[in-house]
Amino acid sequence: MRKRFTQQEKFNMIMECRNSGLSDYMWCKQNDIPTSTFYYWISQLRKAGSELPPSGSDSGSQSFVEKPDIVRLEIVDESTKQAVSCESYAPIADTSGIEILIGKACIKIHNDVSPALLSQVMSCLGGPL
Repeated sequence: MRKRFTQQEKFNMIMECRNSGLSDYMWCKQNDIPTSTFYYWISQLRKAGSELPPSGSDSGSQSFVEKPDIVRLEIVDESTKQAVSCESYAPIADTSGIEILIGKACIKIHNDVSPALLSQVMSCLGGPL
């Protein structure tokens, strides 16, 4: 009569095989387990939600853990993120070339503004220079 193994015992034997460095076939042959039985165990455990490493991979020590039925994911649209940096400059005499009022914000662009700063401000406002 064949010995019956628990799910945990099957999992442990599969992990032993996968960590041995041997092929599934060679490990099964050395341990007198038919390969068809071994692959059936893998199928059963995967259906039960176990994560098993593929043949020939190093997985370290793991235990038999069932996967949760539902996993919550938060999806963030990376294209909507925008980096904005603010720099503080010494006050300049009120010789504004252009003054832009947006809500409570006031943007004063002086005649001697650097083109790089003006380009950065315009891109933050959402438009090309």
